[in-house]
Amino acid sequence: MMMPRKVLLAAIASAILLASGHAAPAQVVVDGRPEMVHVEARDVPLSEVLAALQDKFNLHYRSDDALQMRKTGVFDGPLQRVAARILDGYDFAMKITPQGIDVLVLRQHGESAVTVTSAMAVRPPLTRAEVKHYALGHLR
Repeated sequence: MMMPRKVLLAAIASAILLASGHAAPAQVVVDGRPEMVHVEARDVPLSEVLAALQDKFNLHYRSDDALQMRKTGVFDGPLQRVAARILDGYDFAMKITPQGIDVLVLRQHGESAVTVTSAMAVRPPLTRAEVKHYALGHLR
């Protein structure tokens, strides 16, 4: 499938700007239709990227997190895939309906994660019969 010329030119221009290393003001640009979204983010908080998607498309999000992870990049594709790529690094749930997309952003990966380790099972002492079998080599 051939990429629309406008999207291709925008992607090339973004790549050149990002590769040049010049400090540019933080900004987010959203264009396209829900079937083919084009997002350019340049050092902006995730909350601003999601707000721009919410303004342009029928995407609604909510979160208890401040969503301050900075995003830089060019994201192209259907709205639900672009939203999922932008939310990389976060745990989230997405509900897609004919009316739009609802996103619940839970937290960043690794934030306040609790590691659970199981204790090694303690083997009970051997019985006399087990000791005898072990000595004879039957339990090895």
